[in-house]
Amino acid sequence: MKVLVVDDIGYSCHYYARLVEKIGFTAVMAASGFEAIKLLQSDNEIHVVLTDLVMSGMDGVDLFQKAQQLERYSDHGVVPAPQFILMTAVRPENNAQDRNLQRIKLAKELGFSRIMFKPLDQDELKQELNDMSLNVIHSSNTEVTLDLYSPTQKIRQSVRDIMATDNKEAASEFLEVLLEEIANLKEYLKTS
Repeated sequence: MKVLVVDDIGYSCHYYARLVEKIGFTAVMAASGFEAIKLLQSDNEIHVVLTDLVMSGMDGVDLFQKAQQLERYSDHGVVPAPQFILMTAVRPENNAQDRNLQRIKLAKELGFSRIMFKPLDQDELKQELNDMSLNVIHSSNTEVTLDLYSPTQKIRQSVRDIMATDNKEAASEFLEVLLEEIANLKEYLKTS
């Protein structure tokens, strides 16, 4: 999976690109939102954009909105817009009237896959990118992209919710359903 890292601070861009590569994915870099748009127009293999929020000219939220309007095609048809992770050093505890906090709120509403605070936690980024890579797996019989990211995120959220409510009965029932589905997948793989 190819990840586009966008940050107008050079050393940050290089650092996060190297981190993406260390995790095991291909990284390309852009020093601005405008450069990122050009790369997205010319490279249909970019599936994830890891972008800083605060950048001159075009911030991360503006970049997301422009990327959603791009028409990208491959030999197999339309290429969906990439998934976005927003990076920011802005903390919600700061002044709620801060323009950047309003931009973070807008990012959540627009559909960013994740908002992560700098410095990024390497394990958290690795987990997120691994989950996102599920979304670019192609079926062996067709070139249809399977959306495995959304259901994975729902499962993770359900587990968090069950643990937050300390509901052992729900945890047991949920685990039983997951184990049944794991058994189904194992059986399917045996017959393939």
